[in-house]
Amino acid sequence: MIHGLWLGKLNTSLMLAAAALFALTGLGASVADAGADAKPRSGGLSIDSAPAKPALVSRFGNRILREGMAGEDVRILKGIVRSKALLAAPLTTSFDAPTTNAVKAFQKDSSIKPNGVVNKSTSKTLVRSMKRTEASWYGPGLYGNGVACGGTLRPGTVGVAHKTLPCGSKVMVGYRGRFLMTKVIDRGPYIKGRSLDLTYAGADALGFISAGVANVRYAVVNRK
Repeated sequence: MIHGLWLGKLNTSLMLAAAALFALTGLGASVADAGADAKPRSGGLSIDSAPAKPALVSRFGNRILREGMAGEDVRILKGIVRSKALLAAPLTTSFDAPTTNAVKAFQKDSSIKPNGVVNKSTSKTLVRSMKRTEASWYGPGLYGNGVACGGTLRPGTVGVAHKTLPCGSKVMVGYRGRFLMTKVIDRGPYIKGRSLDLTYAGADALGFISAGVANVRYAVVNRK
């Protein structure tokens, strides 16, 4: 009798322990599922895309560049000479032979000794050869709205609005030594003397949010 009572209590304890374990397991799964569902929507043009990476902004003109070197500043260099139809090669980060030839052609046109080396003088001349304009930014209060080139404006969307450039055209924007390569995703701005309207994320990467409006340099790297 005592033995049977002890077994009954043991079985009851085991059942209670199993029930508790099941409840905890279910709760853990629910929390995990809730965490997955609660993950914030990403920026960018696609509602269901992966989280947007921070806008890639590069410095240019801080070092001498020559063939054989690599870096994001080389990509900026390539973007500038490509905008002048001096380079057809992809915008990689490697300073290769075609880049040297493009730099020499630019230097010759600019009355600089054509040695293919981008020193301080050549880098300044390259930047000054880019178009100059006023640029503004937009975003807060408009998130969730559609953009002219298709898609939806999100907090992480990096892009630029232009009145006439074809959608998808690649544009490089420079501000105080920083350069951002981005695409035309929208139309505007419609204010005289102002050619570009960057998204908040783009302007934030360049560092002129607090200014509101900034004088920038820009070049059309690829016209779609």
